[in-house]
Amino acid sequence: QLKDIAEHGSLDDERVLVYCQPVRNVHTGTYDTAESLMRLRLPQIGLVFPDRFIPLAEKYGYIHRLSMIILNKTCRQIKQMQDEGYQISRVSVNLSVEELGEKDFMEEFKSIVRAAGIDFHTIAVEFTESQNDTEYELVQECVSEFKQLGVCTYLDDFGTGYSNLHCISDMNPGYVKMDKDFTAKAMSCERDYELFKKIIEMVHSIGIRICVEGIEKEDWHLKMKELQADYLQGYFFGKPCEKKKFMEEFVCNPHNNGVW
Repeated sequence: QLKDIAEHGSLDDERVLVYCQPVRNVHTGTYDTAESLMRLRLPQIGLVFPDRFIPLAEKYGYIHRLSMIILNKTCRQIKQMQDEGYQISRVSVNLSVEELGEKDFMEEFKSIVRAAGIDFHTIAVEFTESQNDTEYELVQECVSEFKQLGVCTYLDDFGTGYSNLHCISDMNPGYVKMDKDFTAKAMSCERDYELFKKIIEMVHSIGIRICVEGIEKEDWHLKMKELQADYLQGYFFGKPCEKKKFMEEFVCNPHNNGVW
């Protein structure tokens, strides 16, 4: 079915679903951003989560088509929220490093956003760090192009794998997202907490903002506020959910008496 989705090519394929996880703005206390996450709903199988289908999609070369479907659906949902009066600053989508090198990738990206009728600053992209020199240069180039368009960029999963401060300095993304496993370690070990604290201070010192993932408890939330993280994300605030629930429970609509 992944093969069929990729070969069919429809950006509106009903089997690909967008779930949104709210992201809390520490400075305003509101949920004005979110991360767009992919799910599949397949005939005779039902709901399928990313840990099952993403490795297959990457292995067989289907990931780019899935990403473009999610980008299209996310952009159209942003447009709908704006038209209905909901206050949302931006929603991010995840991209793999490999697909950044796809032929005409940037033109396809721009075409989808423009067709939805939204501004580029209302969509954001998340990517993980590259693992070799070729990918590193490719990501740097794409980050630069995204910035010229006004697209916000996130370096995802910082604190695991190949992530390092040198990469942050060179790429200069708009945001660094602290990996949820790194967050959990910092909340259980004083040594890791001090390291976590210093990284936030250093990243802030070069003008890059911080989003901390994996917030699961109230005391974690309070500690991250003390560390002056800019955005917080995790099950403590809300799990990924479908658009209707996300709009009704997390996003402010001033036409509805400004209720959150």
